[in-house]
Amino acid sequence: SRPFWLQHVSPPSFQPRAHARLFPVVAMAGLLRGSAARALSGLSKSNGLASVVRAAPAAPIALQQRQLHISAARHHQAVNPGWPVMWSIVYDKPGWDPEMELEYDVMPRDEFGVPAHIPPEVSTTIRHTYYVPPQYYPFLKKLGDDTPELKPYMDKLMNGEMTFDDYEEMFYQFAKPLKIHRPLIPMPYRSAEEVKKSEEVAWEGAWLSFRQRVMGDYFSRHYLRDFIAGMGIGLFFAWVYIQGHRQYRIDMKLFYLEAPEHKINWVTPRGDL
Repeated sequence: SRPFWLQHVSPPSFQPRAHARLFPVVAMAGLLRGSAARALSGLSKSNGLASVVRAAPAAPIALQQRQLHISAARHHQAVNPGWPVMWSIVYDKPGWDPEMELEYDVMPRDEFGVPAHIPPEVSTTIRHTYYVPPQYYPFLKKLGDDTPELKPYMDKLMNGEMTFDDYEEMFYQFAKPLKIHRPLIPMPYRSAEEVKKSEEVAWEGAWLSFRQRVMGDYFSRHYLRDFIAGMGIGLFFAWVYIQGHRQYRIDMKLFYLEAPEHKINWVTPRGDL
């Protein structure tokens, strides 16, 4: 039924047992291969093409397996492999655990980034300078040429000799106090009708404040009364329980002292003790 040049193209077949261990892409590739062969077969029949169609082999497709159920074991002083935990907190920094008592991964540093185990008499001798990429040098040079007072600082910055102390000196030398033009600050606008209701709004605010004070006084008295009443009732029933227990102890002591013939499960003396 098919032309002789398509006799070797096998129809698409899906074998679950053979592809069970492969990623579904392999099975999908087989289906696409069969559909492409059928499409080319119909095209060859309609146009009379005499070209040999070869099926693309599925062997080069790499086996893709996602082992989602296998994760790295967490070796931890508190969370060991197999130790049941409620949750496992993961941070973006590997090894970071703020709840650990012994944390060796984070190195303490000073304000300049020097490790703290370097003594201060050594770390303070390190000159920490600012680095600016070379593409900013023309702008910094023009800034220094336009402002002669800034030229020594710009030269230091371009030469890589500008420290934080030099930056503070430059900043406070050229810093100017902020000028606030209060006439330019817009005042809140109110219409004439709103201005006429100023006393009414003030009265409403005072009325609400008065209601809040009354409510606070009422709740204070109410909850204080409930607290005192509850404590009194609790102390009364505790006193009743203690008195009953005390009387029970007295009765049991008198019973065992005055009625020895009613002692239950006592060991009978053998006479040799």
